[in-house]
Amino acid sequence: MSPTPALLLTSLLALAACSERTPSAASAEAPQAAPAAQPAPTAPTMPLGPDPVTSPARPTPGEELIEPSRDLGGVLPLKHGIFVASDVDCAAPPNAAIRRYDGVGLSGAHTRDCRATVLSHKGQAYEVDQSCIDAGSGPAPRSTERQTIVIENNLQFTLRRAVGEQTFKYCAASLLPPGIR
Repeated sequence: MSPTPALLLTSLLALAACSERTPSAASAEAPQAAPAAQPAPTAPTMPLGPDPVTSPARPTPGEELIEPSRDLGGVLPLKHGIFVASDVDCAAPPNAAIRRYDGVGLSGAHTRDCRATVLSHKGQAYEVDQSCIDAGSGPAPRSTERQTIVIENNLQFTLRRAVGEQTFKYCAASLLPPGIR
């Protein structure tokens, strides 16, 4: 059961009355002694910034425009969201340069419902079988491709496939064009 507004108001007024004591009034009530450490106030406070337990104190270089997120990991240790080819600007990526990681798999502009299964993991390299529906929308067959994904950190990876390899970087939604966000 949640507290009533009257109970909340009474609690706030009592707290305010306790904090209105002035130093001169406090010193008149008690004899002067060596200053003692004052207990911390017990009133609830609103957080003023990122939670230091779940957020790093400082962003690493290149992370200044990355929105905070707890969406990390899943099948692969990557931040959930849009990755674009490392040599492409986040503001105008072509479809072929885009990959979306949702914690289950890496989909492209013309694949969906991708599911990566890790076959082996050595250092930063993950050998996976990735199964995707081969169409951006509508009915299409599901196909599976063997890939090696080398993860430098949770914001950058290299995708190695039979047709070649390409390195991708994470792009914050604020840096992407509206149609991709």
